Amino acid sequence: MPDNVQPADLEASARRELRALGKVNAEKVSRHLVMTQRLLSTDPELAYQHARYAASHAGRVAVVRESAGIAAYLAGHYAEALREIRAARRLSGFDMHRAIEADCERALGRLQQALKVAKEADPHQLDDLEEAELAMVVSGVRHEMGQDDLGLVVIEEAIMMFRGDRETLRRLHSVRADRLEELGRQEEAAAVRERIGQGPRQETEDDHVQVYDIEDDYDQDQAAQTGSDASARSESSSSENLPVSDEDAPVGDQGGDLREEVPAGAPLGSDRIATTGDAAAGDRDDGADSEDSDESSSFEERVEAEMAELLSDVDDTQDQEA
Repeated sequence: MPDNVQPADLEASARRELRALGKVNAEKVSRHLVMTQRLLSTDPELAYQHARYAASHAGRVAVVRESAGIAAYLAGHYAEALREIRAARRLSGFDMHRAIEADCERALGRLQQALKVAKEADPHQLDDLEEAELAMVVSGVRHEMGQDDLGLVVIEEAIMMFRGDRETLRRLHSVRADRLEELGRQEEAAAVRERIGQGPRQETEDDHVQVYDIEDDYDQDQAAQTGSDASARSESSSSENLPVSDEDAPVGDQGGDLREEVPAGAPLGSDRIATTGDAAAGDRDDGADSEDSDESSSFEERVEAEMAELLSDVDDTQDQEA
């Protein structure tokens, strides 16, 4: 642990969650959470080890379990990530990180379960970014189920509904280009990639759901929480020394090897999610698939118009250069 890592470096909202632990333990956990944040983008495995330590000493603090879940996800420990994210959700009362949960199910080969997770997301607690991430994951799941038409419908609908930042919009269009390419519509896919300034498709094995600052997200959640809910969470945190059930036990606290082996080829690709469709869609007949294909084509003109409007700055730049 570097000497310059101090508890004060942790976000105030997270430090408040740790008050029930006692000063010495709270300071140790705080420093490990700071290291988790610092290492997520450069050394996810080491970040995961710091998060494991924090979770083993503060297993009933929501922000600690959330940090452990995100670190486990980015390090490729998908079974652990699922357990930690779900524990954080129960402890906090927030319907958080559905996209990460669905992507973990996808990576573990449980495609129907991934669709179920997406369907169960509370739309009232999803912001534009989370909806977009979820749409990219679901689109990828549909592709892996051999339902590229549905995957295209999902991502085109997400594009039409998205009102967020330009970079996420480009990622959505990149996934759309992937679906077009998989359907044999190479020219359309190439045109989309050209419009968003992206070259030919390149397969990547380490592309994940976009993860933003953990404590910043948690701060926003807390701002929306009522006084009574905050009191309930504080009471839950006060039970830190109570026995922890196997279901809620943090990473490393349960006996045996709980990690589920990820099938070959399971590392997450660049295509991510969407909430259209349900877990039973994998059993649809050819007629339903044909109907979805028609729906996909009906989006075409509107999607192109939306992309032209939102990405007009790219065209303006090209015109000026010409």
